[in-house]
Amino acid sequence: MRVEAVELRVIALPMISPFAASHGTVSTRTAVIARVLGGDDDGWGECAALPEPTYSEEYVDGAYLALQELLVPRLLAAEGPITPADLSSLFSDVIGHPMAKASIELALLDAHGHRSSTSLSDLFAPHPPGPSSVVPAGVAIGLLETPDALAAEISTRVAEGYGRIKIKIAPGRDIEFVRAAREAAGASIQLSVDANGAYALDDAKTLAELGAFDLSYIEQPLPADDLIDHAELAQRITTPVCLDESLTSSVVTREALDMGACSVVCVKAPRYGSWLEAASVLDHCAGLGIDAWVGGMLDCGIGRAANIALAAHPGATLTGDIAASSRFFTEDICAPFAVTGSNGNGTIKVPVGPGLGITIDSGALSKLTIRTDIIRR
Repeated sequence: MRVEAVELRVIALPMISPFAASHGTVSTRTAVIARVLGGDDDGWGECAALPEPTYSEEYVDGAYLALQELLVPRLLAAEGPITPADLSSLFSDVIGHPMAKASIELALLDAHGHRSSTSLSDLFAPHPPGPSSVVPAGVAIGLLETPDALAAEISTRVAEGYGRIKIKIAPGRDIEFVRAAREAAGASIQLSVDANGAYALDDAKTLAELGAFDLSYIEQPLPADDLIDHAELAQRITTPVCLDESLTSSVVTREALDMGACSVVCVKAPRYGSWLEAASVLDHCAGLGIDAWVGGMLDCGIGRAANIALAAHPGATLTGDIAASSRFFTEDICAPFAVTGSNGNGTIKVPVGPGLGITIDSGALSKLTIRTDIIRR
């Protein structure tokens, strides 16, 4: 595709309820949307950066600026057609900004899928057995005030069909909350916890106590830059360690697995800066027999569609952050994704149309947009 222009937007989606984690709370989900245009082709991408730099150094306003002043000018200066695989070299002199880079790649993948009549899930898993047609529904629940409130929330989500529940934890809001969660979920539901790096190795005794609750894994217990202590922690506790924020590239992911810092991998394409690299990580995990799953970032419709397509990869062996749109938002910029099934057996259909397999609702897009720019050659 020869890109002639890029349309950037910031949209604002009010959340049904605030989502709290150890690193901060989101009440309104602002997000950068990138649309590439060229001739008869166009494609849509979403930047996963949160409103504030609490999950990583990227945030909405910073990502918009990086796209507007650094990445889009390089894209438009390129001579001839550009493929998604070209972006790594095209953006090689720009250090960082992986989520912004991934949004451009996603837009090009969407355009390529439309041009070739290929779904995104088929682009991610082109070899047999290929992608699945549905993915199991999984939901993340933020920090709540009391164990009873958490138990009530989990009972509601299981009844809605979610067979995997992931809860946020933090020091002082862990053992009794997880106990209440397991009692509410029952023995058959996959239960995991996510600390977002809130603990230290000195907390190993507390984290070891979580082994009593049959957790699928504990996600990112220690700070992102501490692989050595994660490897030590993995030796001290029985619950499998999963890494998220630590895994910033396929190389770091392989190193973390090799050194025993984790035995489960959370695959987030925006964190890697590339949806294609994320698919390659799932290939790698499948080859080693390592459990992996696809993580979310309070995604709007475009990002949610892409995550569902990635979660259809056969290497995604565990249920990921694949929730219905209605879990977070009352309105979105495309038709909502819904859970089919109840009592822990719910699934979500994988889009089968070309590219993202969704149609952007122009009216909703206009209504929810709070900033827009078009950058041309």
